[in-house]
Amino acid sequence: MDILAGIGAGVLAAGCGCWIYVLLTAAHNLRRMRRVETVPLPERAGWPRVSVVIPACNEGESLGAALREHLRGTYPNLEIILVNDRSTDNTGEIADALGRSDPRLRVVHVRELPEGWLGKVHALHRGVLESAGEWLLFMDADVHVAPGTLERVVAWCETRGLDQVLLLPRLEAANLGMGMVNAFLVRSAAALMPVWAVEHPRLKVAAGGGVFCLLRREALDRTPGMARLRLEVIDDAALAYLLKAYGARGTVINGSGGVSLCWYRSLGAFTRGLEKNGFAAARYNLPALAAACLFLILLDWAPLLALAQPAVPWLRAAGAAALTVQVGVSVVVARWTRGRILPALLSPLAVLVMSFALLRSAALTLRRGEIVWRGTEYPLSLLREFMRNGKNMPLPPEPDGAPADAAGPEGSPR
Repeated sequence: MDILAGIGAGVLAAGCGCWIYVLLTAAHNLRRMRRVETVPLPERAGWPRVSVVIPACNEGESLGAALREHLRGTYPNLEIILVNDRSTDNTGEIADALGRSDPRLRVVHVRELPEGWLGKVHALHRGVLESAGEWLLFMDADVHVAPGTLERVVAWCETRGLDQVLLLPRLEAANLGMGMVNAFLVRSAAALMPVWAVEHPRLKVAAGGGVFCLLRREALDRTPGMARLRLEVIDDAALAYLLKAYGARGTVINGSGGVSLCWYRSLGAFTRGLEKNGFAAARYNLPALAAACLFLILLDWAPLLALAQPAVPWLRAAGAAALTVQVGVSVVVARWTRGRILPALLSPLAVLVMSFALLRSAALTLRRGEIVWRGTEYPLSLLREFMRNGKNMPLPPEPDGAPADAAGPEGSPR
């Protein structure tokens, strides 16, 4: 029993000690990461064209209001490519009607999904082919962008010579449950992601997201393109790695002052939403996913459990110190991202919800032998084969500058 108690104390102490890294990373990120509303907005005679690519599937209920808001944006040289990905509701009709009233909006209808493609990746691919902008902005239809935000980000990228930027949005919540999950995710991004490594050209660390991802077309053209990611479930992160592997410079900006969305409206919807990409986040490796969940649970629960050990004074002291850091980081990150304080303090509960959703995703995928998303079945064997063959991993260009596995528009050899 003494041995087990010693092991338990050591595990709790290690969990408390991890908060030193969290504190240092959070302090560095909060000091270094630019807030989008503080980025200078220059006066200029002309702006480069930006093509907003929006994949949409059965979003007729909210699409009209979302597109009208995008069309009311202040960016002076904008086109919007709405890719209607096999919708069975009135998504296509709504988009077509708005497209007839505003020439900046063009609608692409995808009626059949080519073999060997994921629906969203193919929709983004089609949007890129139809677009003409010097810059591409990938985002969902329900994302709200404040006036001037796109201008600031484009100017910042051109001033600093950046090729890709991820904006961390403000995640709005319809209830306390989703509020605590959102706060946990934002804190994880702000306190665990090494932004300095994302910006370092020689380190294989990149950051991507589907909410607001702006990239230079020229940088995408240097890669094999979206065809390289055709079966990549975590497509936004994979795209960021692909761009960086081919020399793109990227960064992360705190976009909570300019970009917002209500992600999921309930914990049930959140859990169901993670069915597609929860297991994929661990590359379909169950032990790796379980280890990640255990680490996250230990990180958030170790301070509380250590504090509840009256027989081990030094461990209680470590727990008190770690809990102080945990609460401080959670509160500061919540205020930094314009979030609420109470949900941020419930991260020990949020990590349990997150772990359940991730492990549920793995269990369902293994039981079914496939990922089912928006009415399409993707066999797990096919996704794993794609991963094993390295098709989801970026490769450097050949010495002559040609991509190592260049592919045509639908993935066929050029």
